[in-house]
Amino acid sequence: MHTFPHMAGKTKVDLQIRGLPAGLQGRIRAKAARKGVSMSKYVIQILEDNIDEPNTINDWLDEVTSLPPVPRYKPGMGAAAVRRIRDAIDRA
Repeated sequence: MHTFPHMAGKTKVDLQIRGLPAGLQGRIRAKAARKGVSMSKYVIQILEDNIDEPNTINDWLDEVTSLPPVPRYKPGMGAAAVRRIRDAIDRA
């Protein structure tokens, strides 16, 4: 593993992925090209965007139930809002 402490004041390391399927590499390369970034930058962005996401529904539920309650929210308000939107779509 190599470190690059001179880069933007942050220590960076190399990460090698062995056994990456060729088809997956091709998809990564194509998406990175469409975004105009290198494969490395694209994969780093994917990792940054997803590393803190809950792994399971139970992890997500633990996270949600640890949040403070929403002021003035009453049970059923979310379902009622969805029904209003669906009704509006059906009338359109």
